[in-house]
Amino acid sequence: MKYLLSVATAALSIGLTTAAPAIVWKAGSSPASPSHISEQIDTLSLLDATLNNDDSAAASSTGLSAVIFLVGRDADGSEGLVSMASSGKLPGVQEKHAHADSIHYHVDGVESSRTVAKDARLSGGMNVVEVALDEFHRKLASLAQSDQEEESVEDAAVEGGKKVNKAEQKRRRAISEADVLIVSVTDKDNAAAIDSSIVKAIDSKVVQNVILSSIRSTDEVKRSRRMAVVDKMNKSARSASSGRRRRLDEDNENNNDDGNQQQEEGVYYVNMTPNILAGILFFFMFVMVTHLGLSCMNMIEGQDVYVKKLPAIGREV
Repeated sequence: MKYLLSVATAALSIGLTTAAPAIVWKAGSSPASPSHISEQIDTLSLLDATLNNDDSAAASSTGLSAVIFLVGRDADGSEGLVSMASSGKLPGVQEKHAHADSIHYHVDGVESSRTVAKDARLSGGMNVVEVALDEFHRKLASLAQSDQEEESVEDAAVEGGKKVNKAEQKRRRAISEADVLIVSVTDKDNAAAIDSSIVKAIDSKVVQNVILSSIRSTDEVKRSRRMAVVDKMNKSARSASSGRRRRLDEDNENNNDDGNQQQEEGVYYVNMTPNILAGILFFFMFVMVTHLGLSCMNMIEGQDVYVKKLPAIGREV
């Protein structure tokens, strides 16, 4: 068991250097060992494969379809999940690691809880709410109660003798109607509380899927955005130069279709080659010299009057 945990921690450290990892637990699924997936996958595809199934649809009517735990960045901008796992702050998660359904080492697009919530809404069409740890515990406790004992949002307008404002009532109503919860945690939160919350979500009968992931580091987000800008420039250059622009390097024409392999280098197009530019400059110079020559010739003037009999010699004046 210790060997498996050490191998998983090392694999997570390797995966974090390229993208955010994600560990998925599914209720009712007890594989002999988790599936280790190293292929790149975006957040939308991961959530679509996790949420869009019959079990998740059935669970959304009686409980939670999924709970997504997102570990925030450290103070230096690096990913927080690997530091918490390597320092032994998540012992319960390490015990549940062997019962996970799948482990993805390269999940692209985990930039913030807001982007993950957007992808979750697009993938499943469910009610998605971003909550804190205390709100997650209240939601889990309310789902654990029976329908008769469950307190409605309207009855909870007064709590502890204090009146709850409308904003809080609206917030509680949204959480009560949520199908997917996104719990954002940071290194400032209590590590023991984070670990116990994840374990409770995994063991809960009202939660169908649990996903543990980490927000990508600042360097990784910047690198991804630079690559997206370069890819956008390449696509715009290809569309603008279709049929009228020439390649700068014709030797790589056969490799132009595979633009994802070298996105940072890119494939750039120019309006003209050096030979075409030299020809255009020579043309303008030729036109200018011709115009100058014709203008000078036009300035040559002759006499205006011509006579048939010339004056006698010595009588010209």
